[in-house]
Amino acid sequence: MTIEIHRPDDAAPSGNNENTSNPWSDLEMKSKMQFKGDKSKMQMDMGFSKSEVFYDGVTKTTTTLFQAMGRKMGFYSTDADVKKMMDANDSANRFRFTPNKEDIVIEYLSDSKKIAGYTCYKANIRYLNRQGEEIQQIVWYCPDFMIGERFRMSSLMRMGAVPGMQKLKGFPMEYEMTRNNGMNIRYQVTKVDLATKIEDAIFTIPSGYDIKPMSEMNRDGGRGFFMGRERDE
Repeated sequence: MTIEIHRPDDAAPSGNNENTSNPWSDLEMKSKMQFKGDKSKMQMDMGFSKSEVFYDGVTKTTTTLFQAMGRKMGFYSTDADVKKMMDANDSANRFRFTPNKEDIVIEYLSDSKKIAGYTCYKANIRYLNRQGEEIQQIVWYCPDFMIGERFRMSSLMRMGAVPGMQKLKGFPMEYEMTRNNGMNIRYQVTKVDLATKIEDAIFTIPSGYDIKPMSEMNRDGGRGFFMGRERDE
């Protein structure tokens, strides 16, 4: 799949020096997700950095690996760690507002088009925002296969999640949304393979990475972890 992220013009730094440009102001990310039983793996390529996310449904742990600035690093977390972080982010209003389930309505429309070789249909997801105003979000979905728990929990979907999408009668294949801060996110599946055999070795954590607990990554907003600074234990 591809994810295009566009920030408003006023989010980019000022000045004419091209070396000060913000790499996050206009970003295209390519992602690949693989699933087998209780395990999943997601690979993301943002051009200037690459990452892999491994999830083990038996141990309920997530391991995230990064390659950036010549370093190979990572962190691991449990489902409880992730929930704690998401609750803290929600309380700080850093993520999208999550409406009550009873306030979410999905309208299934007759419009159709081909996406990644599959016939997909349009759905209009309606929900109320924090101010009680109705928001309408168009999502193209494929009814041939369903969204799974591992996909719902992925960092990719948390980043640009549409409320109620997990209730769709099919897999979300394409959508475009604009957040309150003006950031635009466009998501599209480019290929689906339901037949290839996935080997267990795909989900083995590779060696050579400096992997820390997520609690260390969160120190100083993550700056110490990513810059490799020494910290007091």
